[in-house]
Amino acid sequence: MTSSRSESKLVAARTTSNNNVKGLERAASIAGGAMCVTQGFRKGGFVGLLHLVVGGLMIQRGASGHCSAKQMITPNPYEKQVAREHHWKTAKAISSSITINKPKEELYRFWRDFTNLPSFMTHIARIDVFGDQHSHWVATDASGSSVEWDATVTEERPNEYIAWASDDNAQIRNSGWVSFRDAPNGLGTEVQTLMAYEPPGGQVGHVVAKLLQKDPGTLARNDLRRLKQLMEIGELTTNATQNKPLLAGGL
Repeated sequence: MTSSRSESKLVAARTTSNNNVKGLERAASIAGGAMCVTQGFRKGGFVGLLHLVVGGLMIQRGASGHCSAKQMITPNPYEKQVAREHHWKTAKAISSSITINKPKEELYRFWRDFTNLPSFMTHIARIDVFGDQHSHWVATDASGSSVEWDATVTEERPNEYIAWASDDNAQIRNSGWVSFRDAPNGLGTEVQTLMAYEPPGGQVGHVVAKLLQKDPGTLARNDLRRLKQLMEIGELTTNATQNKPLLAGGL
């Protein structure tokens, strides 16, 4: 899959995931929420308050056309396509982006030397590089156990784009890409990543890991914050950046 196709499908996938409640399901959510709110006013007390909260959430779900719980569990069209292409049982894809006040050439060189990645990816213990295209990764999973895989660079454009994929026998099969673009008004570089992986235990395994804040998507978003700090300041000074807003989204 070329970079332009990957990024256009990413945009389409974001649109789909942000509007995952449609038609009759939206109407049913609004109607059911209204009934629940009505019951809440009638009952009063704690039970009534619970009805009001649930009813409000249902109305919001129907009005916005978005359900976070459904997004976590149900693969979107992009994820289904990734699973088909890689022959996985299921797939989860998560994108993140951040602006770093450094030239894209510098950021590309730093990322392309994969031995640098453990300096800001806390879940990566080490990366052994074998030539320009092949590497061996050692990481920790949500349970703290060691996970290893071999990866191959599948596509790249110097100073702009790197794509990779794990080998078929990886313990956690994954693929992804990172792009580097000049930010508007000379404000540095927009770094965007997309990572797709086959969740251990399927979609249920992904949901459990996400609730524990240890799924690969959460880790990737925190990693970008650390990369920004490392490149702009020259060192990782605090853990406070983990809680700052970041333009990111689960697909």
